[in-house]
This record gives sequence, structure tokens and C-alpha cells, in this order.
Amino acid sequence: MKVLIIPEDPTLDAHILQPIVEKLFEELGRKARIEVLQDPHLKGIDEALNKDMVARIVEENPMVDLFLLVVDRDCNRFENEARAASREQEHPGKLLSCVAIEEVEVWMLALHREALGERWGAIRSDCDPKERYAEPFLREQGWLSQVGKGRKRAMRGLSAQWKSLLSLCPELSALHERLRVGFTHAS
Repeated sequence: MKVLIIPEDPTLDAHILQPIVEKLFEELGRKARIEVLQDPHLKGIDEALNKDMVARIVEENPMVDLFLLVVDRDCNRFENEARAASREQEHPGKLLSCVAIEEVEVWMLALHREALGERWGAIRSDCDPKERYAEPFLREQGWLSQVGKGRKRAMRGLSAQWKSLLSLCPELSALHERLRVGFTHAS
């Protein structure tokens, strides 16, 4: 199976999304080749959720079995949830969407929540957790100069904290379940 992740911007998001999606498929016991869309190199939520852009990506990648559109919720200021759901409905059986609450960096932060010194609920509900929590945390760790501005390094603990991540970020747990059920029907 070939899976293509469609992020808002692969430059940094790929270092969080790729290991998480690989772990999702590993947990499901399904072999999959996971890639993060690089071409076209999307730059922002409006490109990632653009109806014509998503249709073009699906059309130009006929060998892909499943497209995963993964975008930030951003407190739903721009109706990202409804727009992601619309893109999914336009490509039934081919595209699934997952909206990170409030940004994909929160998934990374879940692996380091004890070191953050902040209530998890405050981090999850903050509309700008990348700026308020993720970037300061990565700077404090001295990881900003590393691959993906530290995101790759920060994701190293994923396997050991997988179950915890799913419980802390219900949208990932829901995606896991949707993939599991979808595979049941496909098998």
C-alpha cells in the first residue's frame, strides 16, 4: 500500500507526520510505503485545503492508495474542520483527513509533556501552541539547529509513548480507528 500525507507545509511538519503515520500503520499490522507530499510544495492551510489543489494532487498521483490530509485546526478560525471534511467527501475511499488540535506540533509536545511544566489542557487548548510551547521547548533543548528545527529529534520517543500519545490526542486515536475499520472492509 502506498500512502501520501498531504501537509500544510512539509518543511517542518514532515518530521512529525511521517513517524506518526508510520507508527499508525505498524500498529495496524499493515505494510505501507509512507511519503510526505513534497511536490507541489504546499505553503499553508489555504493551499492544503484548496479544492482544486487537492484534486490535482489526487489526479497526479494515481499509484497512491490512500491520501492522508493532515492539517492544523488553529482553533478553527478558518473553518479548517469543515474544509478538511469537504475535501474528504470529494474523494471518498481515497482520502482521509485528520485535523490536529490545535497544531501538529502538539502531537510532538505530547511526547515531552512532563518537561514542559505546563498543564496539558492549557497546551491542547492554546490557539498558537507552536509559538507558545513548541519553539521555546525546542530552543531550551538546544535542538533548533538540528533536522526539522529539532522536530525529528523530538519525535525519537514516539514508540515508547505511543499509547499515551493516542490517549492525549483523541484525533489521532480517531484516525487510527478509521484506518482500522477501513482495513477491515478492504480485507
